[in-house]
Amino acid sequence: MGAIQEPTPAMGPYHVEIRGEGFYLNRADASGDVVTQVSRYEVTVPVADAPLLHAAFDQVTGHPQWQRWPRPAQGEQPDTTWTLPPDKQGPPADTHWTVTVDGDRLSIRGPWVVYHEVHRNLLGTELAYADMTELRKALSAATRGRDQQ
Repeated sequence: MGAIQEPTPAMGPYHVEIRGEGFYLNRADASGDVVTQVSRYEVTVPVADAPLLHAAFDQVTGHPQWQRWPRPAQGEQPDTTWTLPPDKQGPPADTHWTVTVDGDRLSIRGPWVVYHEVHRNLLGTELAYADMTELRKALSAATRGRDQQ
């Protein structure tokens, strides 16, 4: 069980639930014409969502739990075996983030499992705190210099 945070206006349709070593990131209003689940580990959202995602990440890093999560030991390699499907078929998620822009779409692929409930217009995933810094850098690099308004 986590602590559901009150979304800020800057987060738009995103909201977070703080947990022990990570957080849930959810997007309401995630109809199929707005969000696409490309694979178990990849999603596309409007490129205009980049500042909304940064605002959601700001809420996470501003929470006291952010300072308390156990840091990995120096040189410890990422483990994404937890992302394997229940039947253990297929590869686990990538250990690093790939964020690309294609026109007005932002593709995000990395160490997470994405759930897109089209019938409820809900997109959800769980992110480890350990992955936040790299994801923020990849998101910033992919959208740097773009007019996201």
